[in-house]
Amino acid sequence: MKKSRKTLFKWVAAMVMVAMLAACSTKAPAPSTNTPTNSVGDSDPIRLTVWAQPSLDWPTNTDKKNQDLYEYIQGEMEKKFPGIIIDYVGKGWGDDLRQNLMLAVMAGNPPDVSFGEDFVPELAKLGALSEVPADFTTDLADGPMEAAKFEDKIYAVSGMTGIFALMYNKDVMTKAGLNPDAPPQTWDEWFEMSKKITETGKGEYFGSVVQTTGLGGTFRIAPFMRQLGGDLTSPDSEKITFQSPENVKALSFLKELSLTAPSGSTALNDENALYNLVHHGKAAFGVAGPWHISWSQNEKCNCGFAPLPVPEDGERANVIVGNTLWFVLKQSKNQEAGMEYLRIIASKEYQEKFAIASGRMPSNKLAIANTELVELVPQLAVYGEIVANEQAGPLPSYPKNGPKIWEAWHKAQESVLIGDKSIEESLAEAQKTAEDLLK
Repeated sequence: MKKSRKTLFKWVAAMVMVAMLAACSTKAPAPSTNTPTNSVGDSDPIRLTVWAQPSLDWPTNTDKKNQDLYEYIQGEMEKKFPGIIIDYVGKGWGDDLRQNLMLAVMAGNPPDVSFGEDFVPELAKLGALSEVPADFTTDLADGPMEAAKFEDKIYAVSGMTGIFALMYNKDVMTKAGLNPDAPPQTWDEWFEMSKKITETGKGEYFGSVVQTTGLGGTFRIAPFMRQLGGDLTSPDSEKITFQSPENVKALSFLKELSLTAPSGSTALNDENALYNLVHHGKAAFGVAGPWHISWSQNEKCNCGFAPLPVPEDGERANVIVGNTLWFVLKQSKNQEAGMEYLRIIASKEYQEKFAIASGRMPSNKLAIANTELVELVPQLAVYGEIVANEQAGPLPSYPKNGPKIWEAWHKAQESVLIGDKSIEESLAEAQKTAEDLLK
């Protein structure tokens, strides 16, 4: 992210805190007995604003699978709130969505419901989110729900989740004289295959794409640090561990692997452009979440999926990613309807429907156990095996100055993997910055 956007986010976060404190210190007027509520039986239908996409695409896409999911949610909501109108609004994802939510909270007009990924604890700390009833999450897997908590309270439900696998283009492997059904299992095999493919391709196709920028880059770097026993923090997130020997070794490997990438691709901020290099036969390997199953099929890629290669002195490990968290904003006047929406998103029925339509991994344990999913989306079996056999957790949530700490790490990873700065020097600088921010 550009520095100007980071600066804006810091300002916005500060202003949100001021606004929330001001709201808390102002005595609210006593509610009138004539004030409309969102209970069943109200004369006017509720209008629920949702900053999210609970289907394959926005409602304007008339594809049957897409419309079926919207119709299912609408039908379930109408059982309790007859005539409810749900307005779906696109406000981006990742840092863009986080910034838009912060601005909306500060202005006092946030949506009723939104989704997000890694910033639920930040919003909860600001007092911007409503607590979710514990019984909504009984059937949700523990790992995806870790990112939905703040100070042991639940502020979101996980609608879909994921971990990483190695995606490989079988056609590119065949062109390079490799067995398309034998993807690499170790770091050494991965590098040697990537090197051979790049040499054979002579500029037509390359070995691997390596994502290096921003949060997307961090997600794809984390599994390799964890395979060696490294990570960004201690388990309690109180101690910064950026410059650990394990992290240095993982980044050294990815730096070497990036030498087999298509020219200029390591600096790409556009994930669509980056992974379409694999889908379209310009590169053989990439680190991919379960959403790549349907994506690669839509791009007509003869792609396979396998567990991530592991270093000889390491063990299998991963990170929870694509973990779509849904929450109700505390300033919403439609709390009951918002919570009902979350209950539907967390349900076995919705998550089964979405998984079958999209190839994505459910967070609901009952949905995950549905054998129909693997029959309809066979590639999910690979991700299921990974979930069963690899330790995985979310990226850390810092107790203080989280955005600034992430900025320091992103700067380090990019200076190492895109630039020529020493890995040890970059991580040492980032470590000192992060430690100072945690004081």
